[in-house]
Amino acid sequence: MVYYKGIMICVPLYIAGTFLLGTTVAIALFVFHVAMVPMIFRYSKTFRRNLVFLNFVQWPLYTDFEEPSSNGIDGGRNFTIEYHSKVDNCPIRIGIWHILPKSVYERLKNKFEGNVDKDKLNKLLDDELVNSQTPIMMYCHGNSNSRATSHRLALYKFFQRMDYHTIAFDYRGYGDSTKVMPSENGVVEDALVVYEWLQSTIEKAVLKPAVFVWGHSLGTGISSHMLGKLEPLSRTLLERQTSLPPPKGLILEAPFNNLADEVKYHPLGKLVRWLPYHEASFCAPFRRAAEPAFRTDEHLEDARRLPVLLLHARDDLVVPVIVGRKLYKSLLASRSEGGATVKLHEYDKKENLGHTWICHGGDLPEVVGEFVNGHR
Repeated sequence: MVYYKGIMICVPLYIAGTFLLGTTVAIALFVFHVAMVPMIFRYSKTFRRNLVFLNFVQWPLYTDFEEPSSNGIDGGRNFTIEYHSKVDNCPIRIGIWHILPKSVYERLKNKFEGNVDKDKLNKLLDDELVNSQTPIMMYCHGNSNSRATSHRLALYKFFQRMDYHTIAFDYRGYGDSTKVMPSENGVVEDALVVYEWLQSTIEKAVLKPAVFVWGHSLGTGISSHMLGKLEPLSRTLLERQTSLPPPKGLILEAPFNNLADEVKYHPLGKLVRWLPYHEASFCAPFRRAAEPAFRTDEHLEDARRLPVLLLHARDDLVVPVIVGRKLYKSLLASRSEGGATVKLHEYDKKENLGHTWICHGGDLPEVVGEFVNGHR
């Protein structure tokens, strides 16, 4: 009987103890959610910067950047640009892939087989850029991972089928580029240096091939910053007397108008949007900070002669379509008294393209082809 009564006494105590422990954990999580997270977000610039760039997320592992073919890319070469960064005052090495258009690769396919002299191959492919009869697409990727991530590889293959040259690169802190913590000014400097290399490569062409810039997600903010401030950045970072020439057009895939609104409307924001200090803790730091802020709407106000195509999926859960629409309205307003064309093309939820797979959009070849051919 004592043993039985002991059990009868211990069971309620066990249940009560478990309940109290669960309640304590729940309270701790609640306090962390409503107090600690907003405080960290508001006062830690390092935390915000890591959250924006996510460059510590690198997938796939053990990528062979030297051989694009090992990543399923035919007709590609790897090379690097090295320069001294004025932003971080340190040497920077940028890893780059140049991927040939389908027609050019088929013509030069034998050059990629066997033991190829890389110097000769680079000279040959530089000449192909100079004498290109097809457009060149410079691609600025989004946050996390590298230029070898699967959805980016799929986009390069789309460019290749469209018969475009592709220039894809990794900013500092990504892929095989120099391991330096990214900043807005730093990654914009990297994009600018790659853009200068491209323009310098083709400047000797009798008939210059058309250059377009394509940015995805965070890359839309990077490319827009670079092109919106192309003249002052050419002068201060590149020490040029004249500005680099603008591209023929800018294509923004899954864009946002500014980082503060991207944070405000992000689906995860629903977890904290009810807090009375949500704006002050989560959005205001990006509104008042010099960087990272990625104010695409403001940057593109200074590039009114630049044609822009915006592509957005309505089922995008990372960059909601509402911030793409806000950017579109801002661009239209800034060009109400004149300027280049701006077009927004949205993809229905039924296509299931989300944030990363617009490259599979059913009418993407027609939409992009019309934009590119109309501004070559």
